[in-house]
Amino acid sequence: MINKNTTNNNMTIVRNIAYSQINKINKKIKEEIEVDNVLLERIDINMKNAINKIINDYKVGKQYV
Repeated sequence: MINKNTTNNNMTIVRNIAYSQINKINKKIKEEIEVDNVLLERIDINMKNAINKIINDYKVGKQYV
């Protein structure tokens, strides 16, 4: 059986990988499209918020299973 610490560690790994991919996407957007820094920062924040919400919803959903 998977304990709570293992699940938390796995979610941390997932979050770190997702953040790494977001950073790569942001670099590509900045280089290829040359967007304003304010817009790029908002895109970054929104993508990270979406990842955090998905992980949080997953954790909450797992409590009821």
